[in-house]
Amino acid sequence: MSHEGADMVFCEIELPGTDGFEICRRIKNINPQTSVILTTVYSPERDYASEALKAGADFFIAKPVKKGEFLFAIQSILQNSNLKKVIHEKKYQLENALGKLKEFHGKISLLNKSSDSDKNFLGSNLQQMVELNSQLEDKNRQISKMVEEMSNRFDSTETLLVDIIELRQSGHRGHCERVAKISTFIAGKMELTDYQIQNIKTAARLHELGIIALPTQERRDEAAEAEQGRVVSTHPIVGEMLLKGYPGFEVVADIIRHLHENIDGSGSPDKLFGDRIPIGSRIISAVSYFDHSRVTDPSKPLSAILEKMDEEAGTVFDYQVLQHLGEYIQSQEEESKKDQIMECSVFSLSEGMELAADLYTESGINLLRRGTVFSLEIINKVLRFHNMDPITGNIKIKLVS
Repeated sequence: MSHEGADMVFCEIELPGTDGFEICRRIKNINPQTSVILTTVYSPERDYASEALKAGADFFIAKPVKKGEFLFAIQSILQNSNLKKVIHEKKYQLENALGKLKEFHGKISLLNKSSDSDKNFLGSNLQQMVELNSQLEDKNRQISKMVEEMSNRFDSTETLLVDIIELRQSGHRGHCERVAKISTFIAGKMELTDYQIQNIKTAARLHELGIIALPTQERRDEAAEAEQGRVVSTHPIVGEMLLKGYPGFEVVADIIRHLHENIDGSGSPDKLFGDRIPIGSRIISAVSYFDHSRVTDPSKPLSAILEKMDEEAGTVFDYQVLQHLGEYIQSQEEESKKDQIMECSVFSLSEGMELAADLYTESGINLLRRGTVFSLEIINKVLRFHNMDPITGNIKIKLVS
């Protein structure tokens, strides 16, 4: 009888030829999943149950077979069979999961290797970036140093030109610096940009450069005309020509060119009018006229000079510029009321004194600016300079209240 494909075999142990134990072993060798129940007549002389288990049988039932025992054996075998199937299925699932886990670990390993490679690459790039950044910082420092040097050279050139103007115009000492100070005040009130204010300040300091470039007699005539008021003059064009060829002075040169333009278009050299006249030209034009007027007649009240200029507002001068010039005059009058000033000789100077007015030498050099506080070092320098180029008149000192 064939047992192939059987789920369960019920076999007698005592058979002619091959016994049930041998048949059980063969069945289990062929298909371990086939359940085998062995049976025979019970004998106290032989332990059939133990031999059945050794042969691989699932159960041993002694004859005569009882229905309850047989059903119990069948039920147990079925339960074990189901349990084995579940275990087999779980084992299969676990093996699949382990396979996928190994595959995942393999991918993770590859990613880790790739990540390590990327880290090395990024580390190398980061090092290169750090080196490049360091090089850029060095370049920036070099550029900043060059810009600072260029700025210092520009300032030195500007200061040299101002000193030349002062030396050649001893009768107007301090005029350019005063114009620069007032023009800067007005430009600030008009909320111009720092770039505009700097150009206006420079143009104010150099606005009479054209006068000293003229031949001696013409220069004297120009200076005399400047003292008398706004007249037709060529010195702004000369000043422009002297400056426009130097890098950095282009805007300044343009401001100086249009100093004698009038708001109504009646000025020179280009008959510009209104806002077409550079704002710097409008400011410096009014301030220069104002300062020349107060130098020409020191006893005349500043407010009276401004009133005279107001008569030409809208024709010669800019309304807004005159308005801010009035604010400056008012601030100066208020400051003068607060300040008490004394005069002393150069040999009476002491530490802590504060200059109330710019200090000039006999040749016209502006030695110290108003507001300078004297230290022992500054006093010694002034005394040494006084021996070579004497200080003119007494020195005005601000008294501390």
